[in-house]
Amino acid sequence: MSEALKNTKLNAMGTASIGRLILQFSVPSIVSMCVEALYNIVDRYFVGQGVGFLGIGGITICFPIVMFISAMSMIIGVGSNTLFAIRLGEKKYEQASIIMNHGFMLLVVMAVGAFALGETFMTPLLKLFGASEELLPYATSYMRILLCGALFQTITPGMNHFIRSMGHPKTAMFRVMIGAGTNVILDYLFIIVFQWGVEGAAWATVLSQLVGSIFVMQFFLKKETPIKFKWRHMKLKFPYVRKIFILGLPPSVMQICGSLMNAILAWSLTTYGNTSLFKGEIVGGDMAISAFGILNSIVTVVLFPVLGFVHGLQPIIGYNYGAKLYGRVRQAVKTAIIYSFSFVFVAWIVLQWKCEIFVAPFAAGDQKLLEIAAWGLRLFMACMFTIPLGMSAGSFFQGTGKAGRSLFLNACRQVILLIPFLLVLPHFMSEGDQLRGVFLAQPIADAGAAIIGTIMLLREIKRMPR
Repeated sequence: MSEALKNTKLNAMGTASIGRLILQFSVPSIVSMCVEALYNIVDRYFVGQGVGFLGIGGITICFPIVMFISAMSMIIGVGSNTLFAIRLGEKKYEQASIIMNHGFMLLVVMAVGAFALGETFMTPLLKLFGASEELLPYATSYMRILLCGALFQTITPGMNHFIRSMGHPKTAMFRVMIGAGTNVILDYLFIIVFQWGVEGAAWATVLSQLVGSIFVMQFFLKKETPIKFKWRHMKLKFPYVRKIFILGLPPSVMQICGSLMNAILAWSLTTYGNTSLFKGEIVGGDMAISAFGILNSIVTVVLFPVLGFVHGLQPIIGYNYGAKLYGRVRQAVKTAIIYSFSFVFVAWIVLQWKCEIFVAPFAAGDQKLLEIAAWGLRLFMACMFTIPLGMSAGSFFQGTGKAGRSLFLNACRQVILLIPFLLVLPHFMSEGDQLRGVFLAQPIADAGAAIIGTIMLLREIKRMPR
């Protein structure tokens, strides 16, 4: 196995230019992340065109459950890949194979569990998140079909991490793009042509994820793939499972907490949307949730490239840290921060200036929905340009195996800071303006998490051997 690995691009991570490696690994990862984001964005666009704001609201109210399933996949995918990359840097190829096969088996187990639990508790959870009697039929129809494809939802992102770490980031990118392209075509057919509504959006997502999963699995069956599936390495052993979850939990806290945050946010939007005024009229809970669904789609397009930088950075840090090339670790973190911050800052300026242009396609001619979504978007992303600092710091600690610090940083933005502000700020707003407090909680949490992450990152880099 070691001879096969010597003939791959793997060892370039310890010798090639850091700037070139960052681009080589991050650009395909960014494309993959953006393509993954298209699943929800395209669904909301076509549902807005074919169903209206209640359809968008129904999909949005399902988002906490979808994010939780994605978070479970990320725990396994990122955790096993972190350990995988470190073992590759240490030239321990047999252990790397065991870790990768454990990751695959855990993804399958997790998907089956998500389906069973989701089917059991779906309706009470959706009501808890704030689904009104009008939204609930749309939400249950959409979520029930998505749960049938939970396995496909986890396989593509989970196993793509290993494809990147074996030196094939472009291969990982193209496999995700195939699924997303299929999703766009099927969304148009099922929603616009066949008029299947939110059920059409759900079936389009499931079938496109199935296509993406088939192409991802095909990579591991190729003769030239250095580390392949082995049944004997899939038998789960507690020490490996424990280490995978310990390393995978910190970066996945953002997704887990995002699920919790979105549940609280949906409740807040429903509660304060029914009491807040916009241009002298009551906003309405369903309208507020639909507006958030639109602005969240736009923010996701901006932030997923940052996650792409983080994911592209992680195997480079893991390999060089395992090989004790600390100077290259420092350089990789610095380069990633510069790239990601520059991108987000430009996007932030454009959105603050002309966000209506990006909201309009989702609103489908509903002027009230357009105006409320644009207003909320400007508030929600007020400090978005600070996010790359906190994310890069979390990726550094993740890649170097410091799970506790990475866990704390990822929890800062979505739990330690955001949830308290989300619950408290509306009470400090004037009567009829509480919805403003809901949207302002996120930028305050973004800025606070960035400051804390930067301080921790600088301290750790100074302690690292030179």
